[in-house]
Amino acid sequence: MISDQDIQRYLDDGATTIDTPLTDGQIEAAVQALDCLVPQRPGSFRSSATCNYDDEAILAIIQHPFFETVACQVLDTDAVHFLQTAIIAAYPQPDTAFSFDQHIDMQYALSDLQASPRRVVCSFFLWLTDVEMDRAPMMYRPGSHLPLAAHWEKMPDLISQIPRVNGMKLADLPAFDYAEPEPLLATAGQVSVLTTGMVHGASVNTGTQVRKALVM
Repeated sequence: MISDQDIQRYLDDGATTIDTPLTDGQIEAAVQALDCLVPQRPGSFRSSATCNYDDEAILAIIQHPFFETVACQVLDTDAVHFLQTAIIAAYPQPDTAFSFDQHIDMQYALSDLQASPRRVVCSFFLWLTDVEMDRAPMMYRPGSHLPLAAHWEKMPDLISQIPRVNGMKLADLPAFDYAEPEPLLATAGQVSVLTTGMVHGASVNTGTQVRKALVM
């Protein structure tokens, strides 16, 4: 399902991209579903929805045993709970300079990441379209979750509250010597397995084709 090397990359870098067993037909059906569920709104270049859809094509992917099995492997556990899902479409802005957001979505201690089972969230970004440099790739700073997790571990007032979902912008995070941002590139049908405890963020779609994703 997922190799030991990819699990280690998840732990060390915070993200790894792997193939899935989904068929071209399943991906195309999900793409069509997003066209209906998150159409482009006037004046907006990003449309999304969270947990408020029951389209058959989307549900078939969410319920595919591949993702539950991989999550169990990554989190070193026999069972997992689904937290939420989201669908996202990033529309072209070809006349706009490339830029990207930088933030974290989750706080946890290093001991949470090293525990068995791991007390963290395993996030899947299933790419329904190819993700190229000019097609709104997610940008991330490899390994940035590790110094942050070590930092949270040393805060007595915080340790009883984490792990938790808690969004923070890069400017509000400790000023560590993070790695330079890198793009997560993929082909349609691949999935990026990642921790949103690392510094990451959406980028501008400077190309001419929409980028679509299902997050679990």
